[in-house]
Amino acid sequence: MSILLTKFLLLIFAIHAEIPPLNYDFTLKTLEIFTPGKNLDEIKKQAASYDIFEDKGDLKILHFKIKRTGYILDVYTQVKKDIVTDLFVRLPQHFLHDLFLKELQTKWKKQDRFVRHDKSALYVWFNRDNSNIIYNGSCSITCFPMFIEIVNTDKSVVPMYVKFNEAIPKW
Repeated sequence: MSILLTKFLLLIFAIHAEIPPLNYDFTLKTLEIFTPGKNLDEIKKQAASYDIFEDKGDLKILHFKIKRTGYILDVYTQVKKDIVTDLFVRLPQHFLHDLFLKELQTKWKKQDRFVRHDKSALYVWFNRDNSNIIYNGSCSITCFPMFIEIVNTDKSVVPMYVKFNEAIPKW
């Protein structure tokens, strides 16, 4: 019996049965090329395809799709005169909130504002690298990220989250 148990334990350790979660291959560096202040020409070189979501001359909203194993990120960038002013990303719900928040806090330290309502929370970092960062996480059975927006502190451009909020029908 002990020989059988020993063989079973050796087999478990030999095959490395741990399966890492799908969002372990995500880092904030994935979004770095889309952050405020980046030039549109640099983005076009690295991100092959995009759609024009809105075009108002010098002010455009572009939609990029970043394909990874197990998920696709929809990245929206607002561009003014070919310079990114803000970034909005709808995050997959199988991502883990704790891991994502830890990565945000590692990069930008502790958030400046935190608001929780029901089972949703909003985290805000002010004036980090000339940008404000807004992150929303929610919980049901587990906690997961909803979106992240990185907005230039330049007040001459209306942030995308305001535009998206205005597009929601008023009941």
